[in-house]
Order: sequence, then structure tokens, then C-alpha cells
Amino acid sequence: MLACALAAASIFALVYLILSSFGQKGNGDISLGAAGVISLLVAVAAFVQAAISLREDDTFRGIPVVSMLLSVLAAGAWIALYTVGFLMV
Repeated sequence: MLACALAAASIFALVYLILSSFGQKGNGDISLGAAGVISLLVAVAAFVQAAISLREDDTFRGIPVVSMLLSVLAAGAWIALYTVGFLMV
């Protein structure tokens, strides 16, 4: 459940930071970038936690699978965002 909460927090941070960046017309300060990097690390931590919980024998498989999907989605979105940002510079 921790992995699911971390992945959801990373996705919510992604949406909030993108909207904040659009609101500032791309001229956001360094705190937006720092929050983005931290959110990427949170998504990776959620992935690791979900992978660990999938290896446990006596767990309900639904929550770890959802956590894994959410964390891959979050990390993939962050990596795509940073890749596009680096390519556009």
C-alpha cells in the first residue's frame, strides 16, 4: 500500500508541477525542477517497493500490481518530460 501511495503522490505532483509551469509560462523557479526530481525518485522508490511486495508469498496480488503499474506510469512520464526538456534546449 505504501508503494501505491508513493506512486499516486508522484502522479499528483506531476500534474501539479506541469500546471504550475504552464501558469508561469515556462519561467518557473528552481523549486519546480527540484520537486520534479524528487517526484521522479519517489516514483522509482515506489517501483522498488512494489517489486519487493510482489515477491512476498502471502500477499494479495492486486495492490502490488496496481502499485507497479502506477509507478511505471509515473516514472515513465517523468523520464519523458525530462527527455523532451533536454531535447528542446
